[in-house]
Amino acid sequence: MPSPPFSSNSALIETAIAQRALTQLNLAAMYPRVAVRDFEPGAFERGDDVKIRRPKRRTATDLNPRVAPYIFTEAQFFAGSVKLERLWTDGFLSYGYDSNQTMERYLAETSDQIADAIVTPNDSYMYSQFRTWNIAPTGNVSLGDHPPIAISACVDSSGNLTNFNNEGLRGANVFLDKENVPSTNRYAIISSTAKGAFLGDSVVVTGFAATSIGGGQLLQRGLQLGDFTERYGFMVGGSNTVGNQTGVTDLDTVTGTQGTLPIASVAANTAFLYADNATTTYVGAVDFTLTVGTALQNVGVGQIARIGTNTKATAFGVILRVSGNVITLVPYAPNGTKLGYGDITPGTDVFSIPTIPSVSTVNHTEGLAMATRRIAEPRRGSGAVAASITDPVTQLSIQVFTGQYDLGTVSERNAAYMLTGSKITDFRKCGLILSL
Repeated sequence: MPSPPFSSNSALIETAIAQRALTQLNLAAMYPRVAVRDFEPGAFERGDDVKIRRPKRRTATDLNPRVAPYIFTEAQFFAGSVKLERLWTDGFLSYGYDSNQTMERYLAETSDQIADAIVTPNDSYMYSQFRTWNIAPTGNVSLGDHPPIAISACVDSSGNLTNFNNEGLRGANVFLDKENVPSTNRYAIISSTAKGAFLGDSVVVTGFAATSIGGGQLLQRGLQLGDFTERYGFMVGGSNTVGNQTGVTDLDTVTGTQGTLPIASVAANTAFLYADNATTTYVGAVDFTLTVGTALQNVGVGQIARIGTNTKATAFGVILRVSGNVITLVPYAPNGTKLGYGDITPGTDVFSIPTIPSVSTVNHTEGLAMATRRIAEPRRGSGAVAASITDPVTQLSIQVFTGQYDLGTVSERNAAYMLTGSKITDFRKCGLILSL
């Protein structure tokens, strides 16, 4: 008896699983919804790069043609790439002695679990793009597709971090505005702790006014996981993947515990530049020379430092370089204003690496990229059945393969895949908000 011809109906169950899993993924995932996702098409494998290119920022010239002609130069572009470095996989066994009806129902219900299995590690992976640094320890560095350095912080009158509130978002607007980031498509993803505090702070009016701005919904439903609400120029959502920072209690190898270190001197640093500017423009980094007993310890690139006194937080900054007892960072006041070395007072302000319960993120969609691509499906005749679904709006892809029948256990394997990569593509369009 000849084998039945291959038909698309052969993958009906796999297609249903992929479609439902993709629907749940779109509803539950947070960071993929705040990122740019439309990059070059094509077939990709894990480890491949998806290219990014954007024009560099230029400044117009005041031309007086009677004095001198305009000097034309070639267009300049910033080039980067997103590496497809994650192949999220979730698989399970199904057994031949289960009835078709039971199996179809089981597999359909499993699609929700597939989506949940992918959402959490992928959101954590995308959050890590805001916090994980890999830059040269010496020489000049042009900052472009790097993690953000801009910071705003929710602090009380004593300079200590306090519950998340609207000051964090207002400060984030400040540093984004200073970089000429478009005012639309701004997103804030805050920790669950921050979200709980913000519910009380964001509903500042009641009655008819609250209804007209959606405050009534927040009072009734809260801010659900997977939801965004518009506040202070941002679409704000909560996520369990937003992390924290563990403070350093001993910064010096000298005997005893040194939780803070005096600042001996400060100076402008010219090693860090904007990669997107056509002319040489410094990002405003400052070198902090610390007074240490023997040697600095437990301090590294990417940590968030606090500059100030016991009663005042002068600035926070992401550490960009550590050289001996010299720390380099770009200082930001809690209100999101970038400071210079003249705003720091050596001998009064001290350096520390504080505990930060919530390091929430903000970004314009142009500042964060995510690419998902399909891996090659099993060849016809391999005995496997495949379904690949791509959402035309979010560009997310889910693939479900079934195959490898085992005669010994009367079972076959089912697996879902998502090949993806993510990257901060423009550090100017992203930032951090610190709070309890």
